[in-house]
Amino acid sequence: MKKIFSIMMAAAITFAFTACEGTDPDNGNDNGTEQGGGGSGETEEPNTLTYGGVTYKTVTLSNGQTWMAEPLRYVPEGMTVSSDPADDNAHIWYPYEVVDGTATALTDEASIAAKGYLYDMCAALGVDEITADNCKSFEGAQGICPDGWHIPTWKEYYDLVGKSNAVDGIDGSNVSNTDALFYDSEYDGAKIADLNEAGWNYIFPGYRQKTNFSAAGSYSKLVIDDSVCSVDEYMGENRMSYTMTSTCHKANYSSSDPTVLNNIQFMGLMSTFTKTYMEGRLSLSFVHYESGMELRCVKDAE
Repeated sequence: MKKIFSIMMAAAITFAFTACEGTDPDNGNDNGTEQGGGGSGETEEPNTLTYGGVTYKTVTLSNGQTWMAEPLRYVPEGMTVSSDPADDNAHIWYPYEVVDGTATALTDEASIAAKGYLYDMCAALGVDEITADNCKSFEGAQGICPDGWHIPTWKEYYDLVGKSNAVDGIDGSNVSNTDALFYDSEYDGAKIADLNEAGWNYIFPGYRQKTNFSAAGSYSKLVIDDSVCSVDEYMGENRMSYTMTSTCHKANYSSSDPTVLNNIQFMGLMSTFTKTYMEGRLSLSFVHYESGMELRCVKDAE
């Protein structure tokens, strides 16, 4: 898998692109690198991966793919994790919980181990800049995943859940993939429980939502309750979560001024709970690249 190298920080934000803050990785992890890829991952025993001083559970699905069965919690050297979702200078945020309509960052070790960190695309890809011109060049990038692993593509998730919004440039991407590993015809997508039964271990990290360049970032405050869910163990968890892919959907420009770039959208795995999807549905949808999302790495094909 080809590594993605950092792109030099742009001197200014123009209408044609937007720059991410430059990163200066250092959190004491010897494996960290500024240029995409956080060093090697070593499997010490079956179904585990040790990376950046942390041992992750992994799972090999019936289609032969091996995935992290836990969210990534790697911090590249020099980067820090923020507890403020409105902080646009940050690129990694703590997970959080919502109680009585108030979202609170979870900074304790146990919560981080369970829910991982929320990354924007610049942090995950290990680059300084994502633009309208380069956003489609990151497909299948290693990013900050360990050597031999990469950030999943839209197709890799689509082949699991079988449902997606249409992706720019991919014909038939909004046609249900009934052959997907976890596709459920009743849900026209995947049920969360089916991934869990296979050992994928879906969690509910929520996400740091940011819809466009001018919007303020915030934690999504939707919570799972019995009005939209029939699974007791999910109650109180974050209702809408995104898990990132390396696939760019497209750059969107203002309808009133086509020279003004509003946002750059990537595809993400999204959870949905409604009266129709009371057990929780997984499908793929658009998400602005400055949003904070869970990251799982998938092993390169051998």
